[in-house]
Amino acid sequence: MSRIQNVQSAPSYINEFIQANIGDLTKIYDEGLHSQGVGCLGFVCSQKENRMDVQYFDDSRMCEILAKESWSQLRDNIPENKKLFLIMDNDLNSVFLVYI
Repeated sequence: MSRIQNVQSAPSYINEFIQANIGDLTKIYDEGLHSQGVGCLGFVCSQKENRMDVQYFDDSRMCEILAKESWSQLRDNIPENKKLFLIMDNDLNSVFLVYI
């Protein structure tokens, strides 16, 4: 089972990827929000495989990942004017929540 971590505990390669690609990531998020409704930007990554898959996860996709009640609580507590990035690191078997 994955542990939910905060951004300070995210590996440097994740933080560096976000910083280097924040413009494109924001665009993907905004387009997903506009076309699919409320959700978050999802990352599936592996440093060992040099993999960083990014896509917008809408409500239905998030309910496949998390229990509906957990997603509802998380979604309802996203700070105003922030974007939620849900990052699943396969190498560490961890999940990181990042608000941008």
